[in-house]
Amino acid sequence: MNKPNSKCMAWLIGLVTLLGCSEEPLSEVPHGRRLFTSNSLSPSKLNLYSCASCHDEGNVSGGLRKSGALLGGSISRPTFWGGQENDLLDAVNACRSYFMVAPEPLLPTEPDAIALYAYLASLRPVTTTAVPFTVVRDIQPLERGDASRGEPLYTVACSYCHGLAHTGVGRLRDSVSLLPEQTNMEHASLSKRLQRIVFIEKVRHGSFLGYGGDMPPFSEEVLNDSELADVLEYLAVTGE
Repeated sequence: MNKPNSKCMAWLIGLVTLLGCSEEPLSEVPHGRRLFTSNSLSPSKLNLYSCASCHDEGNVSGGLRKSGALLGGSISRPTFWGGQENDLLDAVNACRSYFMVAPEPLLPTEPDAIALYAYLASLRPVTTTAVPFTVVRDIQPLERGDASRGEPLYTVACSYCHGLAHTGVGRLRDSVSLLPEQTNMEHASLSKRLQRIVFIEKVRHGSFLGYGGDMPPFSEEVLNDSELADVLEYLAVTGE
């Protein structure tokens, strides 16, 4: 197993300092799990997400395709975000900043940071190696897909945030885009071909590379180009 990196060690030292060397760190786990499953990890009223919106603890629950990696074993991974972050706390703070609209980073000795670390440390390892996460930076047009394959993909990869296509039933909040109508309306001045590019851009980048919105990016490993084309076909975002 890889050793925790320097900031993870600082995080762990903060936990031990707060609890005392003789006290069981697992006492912080329930609070850490609450942080994981609620949107309280960010104080912003604009935050839509919890960690669980994008990540599962271990085995994927309900067959959903979440954009983030499984978190079991994460405290021992050498890098995060496809190598863009070298320690776990920085990776957490990147999520909080990019997607949770958190104004300030968590520090290793803050109670919420300590509880979250204790919770992550309690998870059964899935893998302690770096998880591949290839962000598609240069957006290119995609070939047409298959709507019959796209419908179940939309259900497992999109509906848990956006709700049902065309109605939005079940979406996280009213501010989450109704697909595809709202996105098409927001870009009505563009050609159909460019509207399709916008959809691809949003899925591939979200807000991660400075693009608008607060959607997390779907890597090639989570949703490949062929599958994305199938989802677009199901939504009738054909470019024609």
